[in-house]
Amino acid sequence: MTTIAPTLVPLEVQTLLAPLGVRFRDAVTGAPVSEGLVVSAYPTGATHLRTFARQNRSGTHVVHAGPGLHEFTRGAGDDDFWAGVTQKKSFTVEVADALGRYLPATFPAELPNRGLFTWTWPLEATSATNTTRPSASLRDDFADTTRDATKWRLGTLATPDSAHDESVTAVEQSGQLVVTPRSGEGGRHYNGYLSAATWGATNARLSVEVVEVTQGAAETIFTAAHDEDNRVRFVAQAGQLLLQSRVAAQDTAESVVYDAAAQRFWSLRHDPVADEIVFETSADGRAWVRRRAVARGFPLTALTIELGAGTGSSVATPGVARFDNFLLESNPTEAVPLYSAPTRAAAGGMAVLRAELWNPLPNGGKGAPAAHALVEATVAGQRTLRGLSDKDGRLAIHFPYPEPTGAPDGQGGTLPPPAYTSQEWGVTLRAFYAPPQGATPPLPDLAAVLEQPAASLWSDEARNLPLPAQTLRFGRELIVRTQRTTSAPLDATTLPVLLITPAP
Repeated sequence: MTTIAPTLVPLEVQTLLAPLGVRFRDAVTGAPVSEGLVVSAYPTGATHLRTFARQNRSGTHVVHAGPGLHEFTRGAGDDDFWAGVTQKKSFTVEVADALGRYLPATFPAELPNRGLFTWTWPLEATSATNTTRPSASLRDDFADTTRDATKWRLGTLATPDSAHDESVTAVEQSGQLVVTPRSGEGGRHYNGYLSAATWGATNARLSVEVVEVTQGAAETIFTAAHDEDNRVRFVAQAGQLLLQSRVAAQDTAESVVYDAAAQRFWSLRHDPVADEIVFETSADGRAWVRRRAVARGFPLTALTIELGAGTGSSVATPGVARFDNFLLESNPTEAVPLYSAPTRAAAGGMAVLRAELWNPLPNGGKGAPAAHALVEATVAGQRTLRGLSDKDGRLAIHFPYPEPTGAPDGQGGTLPPPAYTSQEWGVTLRAFYAPPQGATPPLPDLAAVLEQPAASLWSDEARNLPLPAQTLRFGRELIVRTQRTTSAPLDATTLPVLLITPAP
């Protein structure tokens, strides 16, 4: 007897689209966090319409539906579907840790969100600057008609120094940075905007909209430079777009025919996996075309950015260069940061910095806890660590100890490091804090946290002395407090809190 298997004919294919998928990671270590988290989402301002997320096998928390999102859940999820999503819904996502390791928090999300929800991590301004906010990004749309001195200074990276010519004007007009080279002048004449600070750009992208480029042999320039011998840059000149790299004073370059529409946006992106700097262009600032990639040949820890133009010889009609929408920010990561709760137990081999932040100004001078203040800690000159105080002002930052180092031997070398148990490291602290208008929100908004202005941490109760660098010792928690004020000099007693006030 022969058995004939039935033929199944699909009559209908139905897709179920999840409006949100989100992952989380430890803000300091970068380790993924999924176990014990309770994640929910609700239309902003409507907590009674809360929808809880479910965790899948990959550790992603998925919201399958929500008020006002039903029409999106039946979409195909392909390019045509997303092209038709012209208006999204504003939601608030809330995360809490049932295991008590991380602070609860919220963050905004426009739903539905294609793919995993991404987060932009703060960068670092690595030189003295007037920056009054955490270094989440360097951005400028040039809409305020005047140069922002906290972001930019006039200058050029062209050499020699005499190549800088302020007769090459660089001004903000009609929402753009306009650089106008001199016409008919021999020699080198350049000017433009240079970043006021140097910036860390590891795992980051620099991009700018180039509305118009100069004409003929005049140059339109976009540069990221470590120093005069190490840089990457775009140069538009004579109908070509040059993709230039200099490493240890050795120059290499490739070029493409310049297309004003297709190459309206220029980007220099660090790919941390391949450890390459990638030159990219785009017509709209969203879909990027890879043009060239070079191995990273110099540190990306302290870069100067240049937006400029000029001439290296006489050009009768140089035209102008117009820039808009500059942005330096981290490559988006598919994880939202979670900050340590003060109740988190210290893991073996990890250092802990603790403080209880207190604002002495409110309540008629009686003071109040500095809830949801952001604190940056730089340990031994290494990367910046960030922590967030809870509603009671309590702060804990957990992080790996730095590698042990030896002192200079006086002959250009380094002595062997002492025993790990006797190691000490310097710690500098920087704070950002704005007391809320009205009642303190029960949970910090992670996006708002990074928009707080700079604040002052105080060494003394009278608030005359800024907090100096602290000393971290191996095996001991670093507890930072303000000294109690007596008649000068200060005695060794301390308050139980660290005083913080908004910067004037």
